[in-house]
Amino acid sequence: MTAPAADSPVLRLKNVKKRYNIGLPSEQEVLHGIDLSVGPGEFLAMVGPSGSGKSTLLNILGLLDQPSDGEVFIAGRSTRGLSDGELSRLRGERLGFVFQFHHLLTAFTALDNIQMPCWAAMGRRDPDIEAHAQALLASVGLDDYGERKPKALSGGQQQRVAICRALINRPPLVLADEPTGNLDTESSEQVFDLLRRFNREFGCAFIIVTHDLELAEKCDRVIELVDGRILDDRSGIGVPS
Repeated sequence: MTAPAADSPVLRLKNVKKRYNIGLPSEQEVLHGIDLSVGPGEFLAMVGPSGSGKSTLLNILGLLDQPSDGEVFIAGRSTRGLSDGELSRLRGERLGFVFQFHHLLTAFTALDNIQMPCWAAMGRRDPDIEAHAQALLASVGLDDYGERKPKALSGGQQQRVAICRALINRPPLVLADEPTGNLDTESSEQVFDLLRRFNREFGCAFIIVTHDLELAEKCDRVIELVDGRILDDRSGIGVPS
C-alpha cells in the first residue's frame, strides 16, 4: 500500500450519513452529513450525550460499518467499494483500537495479546515483533508482566496492555472508545497520560470518545456531536509538553 503524504489527513469524512431500516416506514437517519478532517498527530476528543450518534460514527471511522451516503478516506484512501478483505487489511494497517473494556484474550499472556494484530496480518510469530511488544510493555511500566494472563492484572494494567496492542503496528490513527470509563480516577489519569505520551512520541493521531468532559478539555481539539450532527469543533486547553 502506498504511504500517504506526510501532511495529508489521516482521516477525512465527506458528507457522511447513516440510515437504518432503509426503504421501510421505520427508516431513521442517525448521522446527517458529517464532514470531518483529522491531520497527522492530532489529539482530539469526541463528546456528546447518549444517542448523539457517537457509537455509530465510531463504527464508521473504524471501518466496522459503512455509511449510507458520503465517503470515508483513511490515510488518503477512499473506502468506498472496498471488499471486506480490503477493509480488514486497511483497518489492520492504518488503525489502532482501545476500548472501555479491554477485550484481552484470557487464554493468552499480556505479551501475546499485544502481538495479536501482527499475527493476524502476518500469519505467524516474528522475533522482531515480540521484541517490539516487550519494549512497549516496558514503556508502560509492565516489563515484568509479559507472561501474566489478563486475570492476573489489574484493570489499569489490562488497559495499558490494550494500549500497547493498539500501537504495535504504529498506526497513523488510534480510536479510543471510553478508554478510561471503567477505571478509577488514578488509573484514568495514568491511561490518559500514556495516550498523550504515545501521541507525541509516535506522532499517531488519537480520537478519544468520552463522556468525561474534564478529560476531553485536556485534548487539543474537542468535537461535540449532538443529534447526529457536529454541533461544535473547538480547541481544548491541551496539556503542556
